[in-house]
Amino acid sequence: MKRVIAAIVLTLGLIHLQSTKEENGKRFMLPNPRLLRCTSSDCFQLRSEKPEANAVFPKQVIIDMNQNCIYGVTALYDKSVPVDDVKSAINARYGKWASADFVNSPLNLWRVESEKFSIQASVADQKDEKRHVAESGTKQGIYIAFGGRSACNIP
Repeated sequence: MKRVIAAIVLTLGLIHLQSTKEENGKRFMLPNPRLLRCTSSDCFQLRSEKPEANAVFPKQVIIDMNQNCIYGVTALYDKSVPVDDVKSAINARYGKWASADFVNSPLNLWRVESEKFSIQASVADQKDEKRHVAESGTKQGIYIAFGGRSACNIP
């Protein structure tokens, strides 16, 4: 029951979002990685900074939980949002952890070793749409704790 309540709270907008300012002046709201491996009800009550009026929010946020512990957060941005804007927003905060192996790839990866999570940014394709993950063209930012589901078992 607590899991269901926690999921409802998250989906109703009490999700931790961090903002990052783009070079073009737009502010992007990114998932807060402090949610990863969080098992306390306090996680759902913290709020990040107040967003600006023109902030770009995800159109949908999906959480992955193991019992009462969040180990993954997926932020889906509208198809109209340029993928380079999403990547730039992530780079503004996590650029030093970007994987050079994916620089010229449609998929980008950041491994934040110090906080034990990674971020994957990509554009949903027809396969994702068929699996009902996201509509083709939707921009995705996936935050996952190292170890995935088993990360919640690590003290």
